[in-house]
This record gives sequence, C-alpha cells and structure tokens, in this order.
Amino acid sequence: MPALCRGHPGQGANLNSHPLRLNVGFLLHEGIGYNRTFDFDYPNVQVGDDLDVNDLRGSIRMTRAVQGLYAHGQLTAIARAECVRCLNPYGQPLDIEFDDLFVYPPSKAPEPLLAVPETGLLDLSPLVREYMLLDFPIQPLCRPDCRGLCPECGASLNETTCGHAQAPTDMRRAPLRASQIET
Repeated sequence: MPALCRGHPGQGANLNSHPLRLNVGFLLHEGIGYNRTFDFDYPNVQVGDDLDVNDLRGSIRMTRAVQGLYAHGQLTAIARAECVRCLNPYGQPLDIEFDDLFVYPPSKAPEPLLAVPETGLLDLSPLVREYMLLDFPIQPLCRPDCRGLCPECGASLNETTCGHAQAPTDMRRAPLRASQIET
C-alpha cells in the first residue's frame, strides 16, 4: 500500500501541470473538520478528451470528514459551442456546483469517481467533465433572440435581411403558429 503524498497548505493545488489534479493526502492526516480551499483561475483547461474550457474559475473547499473528504464549491468556465439556429460558434457559459463526498479508503467508495486514491492525488477531471456536460444546454443558442438562417439562401438573419418572401402558411397550421407566438 503506497504512502499518502504529504502536501502543505501553502502549496498550490496544481500537480503534474493539470489544474484539476489535487494533492489532498495531507488532509487525510488532519482531524475531522479541518479544511482547505483550492482556488482555480486558469485561462485554458482540457477537462476531458472531448471538452476544453476557457476561463476556469472558482473554488472548492475540501473538509476532512469521518468517511473521507467532503467537497463543496463552485466552478465556472466557458466552452466552445455552436448555435443550433445560426450555426455560428460562440462561448457557452457553464456553472457547476460541487457537493460531494470523496471516500477514503477507496475500497469503501460506492464508485471510483468518488474515491480518494491511496496516493492522495485526487483527479477531479472526470467529475468536472460530467457536471459540465450536464450543464451544457441541449439546444445551445448564441443569444435568446437568434433569428437563425434563411431557409431559402442560408444567410444569417442576425446579420442581414435577405428579402426572401416567406412560404405561404398552410391554414391548417395557423392554430399551431398562434400558440408558438403566445409562448
């Protein structure tokens, strides 16, 4: 069984050049209730193979508990997205909140993502990735009033008025169109 890595509260949270890999081994040697806040302020972070974010900011407080470490905090970031209406790329704000118990020893953890490894190096990347993907909207919009693309020529209606006449409305659909306008 490897010894826990012992860190000191004055040291930074960044280990092995990845900001979401934290040395929390020293917390496991402290008494119940001892806590440490890890601050995050990074311009670019690769959270997972499929998710890169900009402006990762926030803090997570790790508190020693009987079962391991309780993490509470909030992280914000901006992810690259594509608007479903106009297809333009834009920065999608993401805001996630931590409220998790990381179990130690890891053999008692209900799932591997919520375990503190024997090394004391806790990698938050998989959990942060899950939370951020859950915060990502199903239909991302660059702005609420995005007008989309012209169905005739494909021009962005946010940038220009192409002047194409709208197709005549089928009168059978008039009640549906009226209900869309009201909402």
